[in-house]
Amino acid sequence: MEETLSETEAAILQCPRCRSQLNVGEEIEHLDESCPVCKSEMKLFVFPRLFRAPASSTAGKLSVDGDATCTFYPELKAEKVCDACGCFMSEKAAVRWSGGDYCLPCIHRLREEERSAGFLAKTKRYDYRALALVWLLAPFSLFTAPVAIYLLLRYRKSNVTFVPGGKAVWWVAMISSILMLLGWAFLIVIWVSLIVDGLS
Repeated sequence: MEETLSETEAAILQCPRCRSQLNVGEEIEHLDESCPVCKSEMKLFVFPRLFRAPASSTAGKLSVDGDATCTFYPELKAEKVCDACGCFMSEKAAVRWSGGDYCLPCIHRLREEERSAGFLAKTKRYDYRALALVWLLAPFSLFTAPVAIYLLLRYRKSNVTFVPGGKAVWWVAMISSILMLLGWAFLIVIWVSLIVDGLS
């Protein structure tokens, strides 16, 4: 529940013209009067939030003697441990990501330096690229199918993204590549046999 301002405190508004302070001691919805300094007429609509006490910026429990303290906010009690580096964190310092608790330096390292796929909002989907190589360039699949198989095997674990997908595309691309190569192998065998029959 939000706290209201005490009787000795007043919400402070400013005159739109001269910027002089206007103290409003009671909760009102609108202000319709003249400025005491420049005498200009004013009609202001006031949001109720103006009369509420400022929210506390402290998130987490304050530490006492004998408590483990937060690495980033020493005045706060350590309540969590970073799943990446193991540092002690308060609720204020912890970031919940993909089911784990991490500190901001580790989030930055995993996203910007190590480019870990689970921490990226956008990453390359090699299974879709392999599928495009096989089907969009089907007339050249004798050359593109081996490249597609290489991409699928080389970057199989790289397809884990921030928004995980299924394995269906990977399997469709792999089976399509293998079938394309088998089809080309069959055509080459037929072509060679026809040449041999023509020479004999």
